[in-house]
Amino acid sequence: MKKTLLFISFAFVAMTSANAQITITSSDVASPLKTVLQRNDTMPTISIGNSGPAQTWNLSALNTHTTDTMYFTYPSWTTGGAQFPSSNLAIKMKQQGQDAHMFAINNSSSLTALGYNVNLDLNGTFYNVTVRNTPAEAVMNYPATYNSTFTSNYVSQGSFFFGQDPGIGFTIDSIRLVSTVNKTVTCDGWGSVTTPLGTNNALRTEVLTRNTDVISAYNALFGGWFELQTTQDSTKKYEWWANGIGFTLASVTVDWVTEIPTEVVWLPSLPSVGVNEYTSNFEANAYPNPAQNTLTIATKASEANAIQIYDATGRLVQGMNITNDLTAVDISSLANGMYSYTVIAKDNGIGARGKFSVVK
Repeated sequence: MKKTLLFISFAFVAMTSANAQITITSSDVASPLKTVLQRNDTMPTISIGNSGPAQTWNLSALNTHTTDTMYFTYPSWTTGGAQFPSSNLAIKMKQQGQDAHMFAINNSSSLTALGYNVNLDLNGTFYNVTVRNTPAEAVMNYPATYNSTFTSNYVSQGSFFFGQDPGIGFTIDSIRLVSTVNKTVTCDGWGSVTTPLGTNNALRTEVLTRNTDVISAYNALFGGWFELQTTQDSTKKYEWWANGIGFTLASVTVDWVTEIPTEVVWLPSLPSVGVNEYTSNFEANAYPNPAQNTLTIATKASEANAIQIYDATGRLVQGMNITNDLTAVDISSLANGMYSYTVIAKDNGIGARGKFSVVK
């Protein structure tokens, strides 16, 4: 009888722990120097399931049509980081061949997006645009638990020099993009979710967004700014967050009325350590080798952005920005042993790698 009761007790614990309510905090967002892959299913056949407690969601039938990459890094290492000095997290998004940086603050109370730096492709010509959110967009408020909710109303605005006639008979000097956004996020369910990555305890959020986008042009002969186009749009998404994953396991865009999924962005793997490697290599030298208290990195400051030092286990132990062709790195705190270094290029890619030893 006692064995039977113990068995039932253990079985009950196993069932409840496999489908337990969780709390999302700042530690559940990937930290700098992590790479996150995202797959896109543009013709999903999954169902979003129900809201409420102790749910079981099955998203295992997701497919891959395109793949994007996000690189989590330090704002000072990126293009446009100086425009957002208060940010402590930059996310480089490489989507469909185009690059954009999101600048954010991730702290104990919230994850907020301050703005973006985007290379905008207009008919094969790229324009660099800095977009600011006023106030900052709330991506997630912490701690996030079942039934918690928040709103985020903000305006995204950016402008850039255009200097062309787009076929309307006169030159447009500049273009301005303004989006007025009203967003509501509700943690509407908890339970276990299964994706191609596996099964995880998760918190689901419903994200409702309504935005008005206005494109304006500037021409002094026409008295300044004039409106080119105004559009309005509404989107509904369901997103699944889990502890220790680094980003949303899945984000499902659905039809506002029927809630039939129209697109899914999902994680095929856990975030990996490192930065993007699609940049061109360049020369860098480290000396003396072996080193004792100071390691000098010789490389072109016009190409390089930062130096990272890793121990033999692959753990990042030191890092600093590169501002001159010769950079002196204080390694007096490092113990004897073998180390590797990575030089980060201006585009946040890996420009050079090498090894050195510390002997004291």
